[in-house]
Amino acid sequence: MRLVYEARVIEPSLPFADETKLRIIAAAESLYAQRSIDSVSFREIAQTAGNKNTNAVQYHFGNREKLVQAIFAWRVWQMEGPRGAALDRIEHNGEMFDLRTLMRILCEPVLDLTDDQGRHTYAAFMSKYLLQQRPAGVPHAGDTRPDLNRNLRRILDRMNELVGAEDLHLGDYRIALSYLVVINMLVLSDNEGLQKHDPDRFRKRYETALTMAVAALESSCA
Repeated sequence: MRLVYEARVIEPSLPFADETKLRIIAAAESLYAQRSIDSVSFREIAQTAGNKNTNAVQYHFGNREKLVQAIFAWRVWQMEGPRGAALDRIEHNGEMFDLRTLMRILCEPVLDLTDDQGRHTYAAFMSKYLLQQRPAGVPHAGDTRPDLNRNLRRILDRMNELVGAEDLHLGDYRIALSYLVVINMLVLSDNEGLQKHDPDRFRKRYETALTMAVAALESSCA
């Protein structure tokens, strides 16, 4: 069953980013999702974003690292509202948190982060990041932006508490591995065009991925 969020409409804006920057961020995420972070040039990103000035990306962001961090900040900020609303509702109702509910709150907003073709570009981008860039030491906004990640941190801390993780860094690593199960399912389903052609089957596959992700976390504390 899908959680119902009070803030279903995610506004594509940030208090500290203008429309030109947001077009660049969205274009970069889409291109990175299709290929890889290292193989996409600033010129390609500028052209995809509709900028006649091919130096626009460098002008606004300086380098690739800052652009990648801007993508993270944009998406984490978008998901903070829905995640916080879901957490607050459960706490207000006096309900108990379990791993499946928390994993759902963590993953559900990602379903709405799509491009104009309905592809889950952030999921594809995150999959590449977790498999390639994070092991190389590239940080995420969840690590570096406490002003943006309060609700994300609430989820991670509650999950670590439920699995009895004494080392939070190791606990976060386990959650990331489990999260990969869900976002890779989104990428695979996009490649099949499943959400467009068979949304019911897509939803069942999503629920199966959640079950597998939770099982992976539960096995880590066995």
